[in-house]
Amino acid sequence: MSRFPIWFTIGIGVAALFFLAVPFGPGTGTGARAFFSILMGAFITGGAAVTLSSVRDIAGLFRRREAAQPIAPRGPPPELSPARKTAVRKTVAIMAEQGLFAPEVPDPALFFPGVAEMDESVKPDTILAALGELDYHHPGTDPARFMANLAMLDSKTEQDPAYLRGRIADLERLARGALQISDLVVDADWPPAGRIMPTRIAMTVNGAPLAIAYDGDVKYASTHIQHALAQRLDAAGAKRRFAWLWTDQGAWISALPDGAVEAMNGAMKLTPQSRCCWAWVSDEVPMAAGQTMQGGEI
Repeated sequence: MSRFPIWFTIGIGVAALFFLAVPFGPGTGTGARAFFSILMGAFITGGAAVTLSSVRDIAGLFRRREAAQPIAPRGPPPELSPARKTAVRKTVAIMAEQGLFAPEVPDPALFFPGVAEMDESVKPDTILAALGELDYHHPGTDPARFMANLAMLDSKTEQDPAYLRGRIADLERLARGALQISDLVVDADWPPAGRIMPTRIAMTVNGAPLAIAYDGDVKYASTHIQHALAQRLDAAGAKRRFAWLWTDQGAWISALPDGAVEAMNGAMKLTPQSRCCWAWVSDEVPMAAGQTMQGGEI
């Protein structure tokens, strides 16, 4: 149906309002008033109609442009060279042999796309970084299938009491019953007044009290908790020890059998001077907040 009658009716209403409400000068006759009222009604109504039509046209143009934008399909996964595929298979096999992956051992081919995006030699840190992105390259693949024996200590995150409790829970989980932790108390002011956050932790581990005290940093991780619980795990005689591998993100921690660190480092030719290297947590010196394992500032 034409919109003309609608705007015509509105125009008459505007003209009538203009005729009745607007004061004209003395001596202005009725005819002149009617003429000017009709003229203004037509002008105002026509302008409104044109403006509304323009707005609708612009909105329609944007809708058409948005509808015309194609959804970019996910491209094929990056190609990995044959030599790097071999390196991935070897690295995964070495880590799997020491029980790093649980409850399932991943197919090395799952790592190919993630490793292909990293411009670096294939080492365990490459595999662990790609592990967290498996569901991106392989939708429907849950990385948790392979990570029951792994936990991440994020080196750059807020060290609030809830986060510290979570890291203690990680270690208790990895110990698989060899560490029985109870009566946990985390005394750390949050939010702290400054960067340094005095931290006092008390707990009972395997029936014996354990107290941990250090000056933590509000944003950077310390390793006093990991070191103390690693010593308790060693003392428990579980034949499993906490090992870690430091990366730019933080430390990947796992509970591995005696000799696993030495075996993996030897098979992958890793040394303390390498980009990454496995180490037993209890053999390391606890790290002060805001420092790297080499003692430099983060």
